[in-house]
Amino acid sequence: MNPFAVRRNRRLPSDLQISCGLLLLALVPLSGFATEGGATAFPNGGEDFLVAAMPPPGWYGIVYLNRYTADRLADGAGHMPVERFDLVVNAVTPRLDWVKPANLFGSDRWGTLVVLPLLDLDLRLSPAPGVALHGAKRGPGDLTIGNGLHWGFKNYEMVNAIDAVFPTGEYDQHDLVNPGRNQWVLRVNHMGTWFPTPAWDISYRLHWDRNFRNPATGYLSGQTIYLNWAAGWKPIPTTTIGLVGYFLRQLTDDDPGGAPRPVDGNRLRSAGIGPVVKHVGPHGVMYTVKYLRDFAVRNRPVGSQVWFYAAFRF
Repeated sequence: MNPFAVRRNRRLPSDLQISCGLLLLALVPLSGFATEGGATAFPNGGEDFLVAAMPPPGWYGIVYLNRYTADRLADGAGHMPVERFDLVVNAVTPRLDWVKPANLFGSDRWGTLVVLPLLDLDLRLSPAPGVALHGAKRGPGDLTIGNGLHWGFKNYEMVNAIDAVFPTGEYDQHDLVNPGRNQWVLRVNHMGTWFPTPAWDISYRLHWDRNFRNPATGYLSGQTIYLNWAAGWKPIPTTTIGLVGYFLRQLTDDDPGGAPRPVDGNRLRSAGIGPVVKHVGPHGVMYTVKYLRDFAVRNRPVGSQVWFYAAFRF
């Protein structure tokens, strides 16, 4: 989806060079920490119920509102390496989906999506006693365009897709925060939704990100793998309640581009979990509210996020 990014600013001790970032609608990262800026190009917890239930052919829109706050930074051992860390990211993210009939490899639908986050970033950082840094920016983030095929079975739906993230957001390597990450990303996705009973659905999204080198810094972030899951139950036909969560792992070391490589490869990891409610309102508009809290975090910020979004057909 979208990437928020916050990058290294002034000269700090090498082990504290931080460039905090957030993914497309919700998550943070740091540079000098896992992947450049600790950032990834997808919002953790961004998916939930019915992730593979591609709708009938037509045009659809989603507007996401998201707020991520973090007051702690975790290093490779889970410790806080700075005196103070306060990050707030607010995002408004419009998404456009176009679903067409298809008959490729047994699929029945082809979906195209376009996502562009609008970000408001604020970071207050104290790397050492008596040192205070502050960075704030607003603007569009990086653009994501994806295409996927849908298969429908008796009690299971599946989507396989490829996304490309374009470095369209503003970026300055000397600034503490940036809406863009200044790197291309290629993403391969597999999504599934299982309906064990009419009242229950279990969904997951598994994807792999291949990051490309940041030409401004020479930094190449490692490859990451991500699992988003959700389990929902309908107490009434129009409302689903349940849990959503994610697991994120970095598979390969960062390449600092000529600088000494860190011992642990700056590999990030993170997980999160929280409640979610989805309701189908008048005219078929679907409203979703959810909350997630990070845990088991390494080499990136630790915080929580609140989501609200509405999905509708044009």
